[in-house]
Amino acid sequence: MSITVQEELTSSAEQRDGSFAAWAPSIGRGKRAFLPSGELVLAVDLWVVLAVLWASKLASWGFQPAVAVLSVTALALVAVPRTFSDHLTFSAIEDAGSIIRRVALAYALASAALALWGGGSPLTLLAAAGCLAGGLTFGRAFSYAAERKLRYKVSRSRTLIVGGGEVARRVVSILAHREHYGLQVVGAVDDDPKFSPSELGKPVLGGISDLPLVVSAYSIDTVIIAFGSGDQADLIPAIRKILTSGAKVWVVPRFFELGFDESGANHLWGLPLMRVRPPAHARPEWAVKRLVDITLAGLALAVVSPVLAVIALAIGLTSGRPILYRQTRVGMGGKPFSLLKFRTMKRADEGQDATEWVADADRVTPLGRFLRDSSLDEIPQLINVLRGQMSLVGPRPERPHFVEMFTERFSQYATRHRLPAGVTGWAQVHGLRGDTSIEERAMFDNHYIENWSLANDVKIVLRTTGSIIRNASLVSLNTIGAEQASEKPTEGGNDVRERGSHV
Repeated sequence: MSITVQEELTSSAEQRDGSFAAWAPSIGRGKRAFLPSGELVLAVDLWVVLAVLWASKLASWGFQPAVAVLSVTALALVAVPRTFSDHLTFSAIEDAGSIIRRVALAYALASAALALWGGGSPLTLLAAAGCLAGGLTFGRAFSYAAERKLRYKVSRSRTLIVGGGEVARRVVSILAHREHYGLQVVGAVDDDPKFSPSELGKPVLGGISDLPLVVSAYSIDTVIIAFGSGDQADLIPAIRKILTSGAKVWVVPRFFELGFDESGANHLWGLPLMRVRPPAHARPEWAVKRLVDITLAGLALAVVSPVLAVIALAIGLTSGRPILYRQTRVGMGGKPFSLLKFRTMKRADEGQDATEWVADADRVTPLGRFLRDSSLDEIPQLINVLRGQMSLVGPRPERPHFVEMFTERFSQYATRHRLPAGVTGWAQVHGLRGDTSIEERAMFDNHYIENWSLANDVKIVLRTTGSIIRNASLVSLNTIGAEQASEKPTEGGNDVRERGSHV
């Protein structure tokens, strides 16, 4: 008979520490290592870099800026990526090729700096690069050896298995006999486990829907998805919940027997595992995104301030106040905020603006049509970015009326609110704006969220900038063409437009 999560949550502390501990006395909140493996690698790599700097100073009787450039660049390329990645298995031999390539790249950059500005000896720089490559490789071997010792004696991660079949039993058996992985299995969850707890080797603590509660109740650090019997539609939102709690999630890939790209894979005694990326806002580089937002938005507003003043003056002269248009939109976590735009339409009642999907063409002013076509009406949203209500890149925000409507119609629509709304987004650079498929927009937005990176943000900003320039050029050409056509004389003194109106 399985132990359900409801029973666990309602049981007293005495029952939890007594009967369950009697069944599996080794289960307990494991002590964490004084340094997680990533920080340990960074500490050793930093020591190697400082040692090479000190040695090069002694060898050349002075400080060489080129060697400093080499050392700092190598540290950034070699140590930092490893610090923020997780590995169940690690090998200095496997890392050696990557270390040599990255040090070679750092050497090329330092050599370029030396050729341009001087500041050292080419021979000393080459020797320092060789020492760095060798030292970082041997340092990695030391770090990994220390990590294995820590996993055996100190650092054990409380682990939950999702699944109750053959693959899940294999995972439980591997981790029971291979302590060097540092994973201590607490139990499993599955809707219809194939094996009993005694056959599986661990208790079944609940079903798939109980996964977030089990993770919280048993202080789970790591979850391994091993082909559970539950519906995948129920498993995905459960995984997203436990990711936000800070737990690490690994997945045994389907059809792993056929082989696959192992660039991002780990192995559990021959069984491949893929790490599910943590939520974007839980990654170290997320802070960089906010810093970039503030910097670029502030600079952009400063640069285009003369353009903003001209647009504001033109709106005031042609259609009066207000200059800015404020509309309630839904941002991250379903929180409403006031989105800013230049006003491009004649004023209407608030209810009409909140529920009108496609703007009435008769309400759009001539100046407003130009601003819309060139996307200049969106510039005030940079103020929303500075306020922290939006990001430069993210899912485009929608009005509450339509958010409620689309959430009911499309199952994945609400999940697009997991990140801040953006001035531009992955869906928009693929042409999904205006009166286009909402289901496809949600699909693109969720793809962006699941695969977020700073590099992708840069790509989207560049593509958006190119699109704005192209649109502005087309608008200008169309305007010039229309003016030339209107000035061209025809027979009888009528222009083309007047003649056409009589046809």
